[in-house]
Amino acid sequence: MWKNCVENAYEYISLHDCVVNGVEAYDDVLSLTLDDGFWMLADSKYNSCGETVRTDKSQINFIEFDEQMSVLYLFKRHYISGKRLCTTRKKVDLKKVYEKINKGEWELEFNEQYHSFHRTLFFGAVTTKKKIWEFEFQMVIDCDKIEYCWNNICPDRKW
Repeated sequence: MWKNCVENAYEYISLHDCVVNGVEAYDDVLSLTLDDGFWMLADSKYNSCGETVRTDKSQINFIEFDEQMSVLYLFKRHYISGKRLCTTRKKVDLKKVYEKINKGEWELEFNEQYHSFHRTLFFGAVTTKKKIWEFEFQMVIDCDKIEYCWNNICPDRKW
């Protein structure tokens, strides 16, 4: 299905401003579908354009995914008379997150990503469709490797 699939190429790929439109969890793999693709950095060995450009529709597979060790937190700001009073953090069941994304009720947009041994940390925003509402999120994914899949690089879609 995919022309290109590379493992652990996160130093060549940026997910900044990329949106998750679909989620599938099976066996020990978590797959995120990005209809609008991800960014292939200019200095990537997979990018011959010389500039940071988008891919077409893509998929990220977290292989040997451990759901028990992975978590997503939503942050909600609370205001009184226009002044922020506090921010609360709520742990959300991952299966609920998958369901809401697949139904089109939520979109996950990545802002930052950090990688370490067996862990990936993402920060971003969840946009909800029911209400005009946005929450910040923090997600930790525990896996052995990450596979990035895409078909084409789009030279006309520059950073």
